[in-house]
Amino acid sequence: MRSICITLLGIFLTVVSYSQISYDTTYSRQWNSAKKSWENFDRIIATYNNGLISSELIQISEGKTWTNYNLKAFYYNNGLVIEEFEQYWNDSKMKWEDNYRKLYSYNTDKKVTQITHQNIFQGNYVNSSRELFIYTKDGQLKEKIVQKYEEAWTNFLRYQYYYNAKNLLMDENLAYWTEDAWDNSSYNYNYEYNTKGNLVEKTKTQVSGSKTKNLVKEEYNYGNNDKLEEHIVSTWNNVRNTWTNKNRAIYANNMNGYVLSMLNQTEKKSEWINYFFTEFSGDQELYTGIDLAGGMSFSVSPKDFGNIACIEFTNPYNELFFVQVLNEQGQLMGSTTTDGKEISIDARNLNKGLYFVELQGSNLYSGKFSIE
Repeated sequence: MRSICITLLGIFLTVVSYSQISYDTTYSRQWNSAKKSWENFDRIIATYNNGLISSELIQISEGKTWTNYNLKAFYYNNGLVIEEFEQYWNDSKMKWEDNYRKLYSYNTDKKVTQITHQNIFQGNYVNSSRELFIYTKDGQLKEKIVQKYEEAWTNFLRYQYYYNAKNLLMDENLAYWTEDAWDNSSYNYNYEYNTKGNLVEKTKTQVSGSKTKNLVKEEYNYGNNDKLEEHIVSTWNNVRNTWTNKNRAIYANNMNGYVLSMLNQTEKKSEWINYFFTEFSGDQELYTGIDLAGGMSFSVSPKDFGNIACIEFTNPYNELFFVQVLNEQGQLMGSTTTDGKEISIDARNLNKGLYFVELQGSNLYSGKFSIE
């Protein structure tokens, strides 16, 4: 009987780096509810060159050993990243193999105008998706368009941004492409700030004609010296006509305002349950802020005696994802679109080998699983 090997995707974090160091290691742990204890999940070993990140090695914890999973390298031109190069560790061949890269383009003001995502297919890089950035005359981001590549570039998402007189982002509009036009039904994000300019609330609604439907609300709570201490995500309960807690992140900061750790929890029966813990244990303080949505993780597990590969992933904002499954040669084996947090793949017609999963939304996430 064939088996589907479980592979967990390491969390990708959105960070801001200032300090110049040589190495830094970030550890993530997952909560074992049965044992009521934390267990190692992954670690990211980052290398810096003159303050710029040059590589990230992601390793997965397997028992008492760390196993290679993913390796990223970053290349720059005049301090601007122009390429992210990614390799996956092939367990059966015991070597790194090219998998994926991101190419960056900039305007004369050094603002990114395009990010192109490419995958390996038969030894060559082929387009997968791209992000296009459009700015106002004064340099503010006005629009971002995400396109996916099939036989040609096809529109997928469009973000539009609106600011107040203090240049604070107040509204964000998200629309999806339907056949030959942007869908009239769109999603709006409304931002609220305190008197110090700190974001305190972000609300996502669906707008269809004259109807507006609540979807997701985020709340940001600050402590001393305006340090972010808590980030709560709630979803709208149509039956009770109220907001219901779903996820939260609790941050520990040092006196300089840098994040030292992030505890992720999910709400269950009016109680917060531990889920994930990330510790930034480098010698220098690197992290000033982390978005809960910036952490995407998913697992692939077998069902129906190995005939089904069930992919479960975190999706705290109910974001719409375009999901693709590719084989080692980069061939598309199947695709679907979902705004949930679980999809099932019929593995009966998949040959033995390594497969890659991509989730394309506002960002691109990728992971792998194998059939043996």
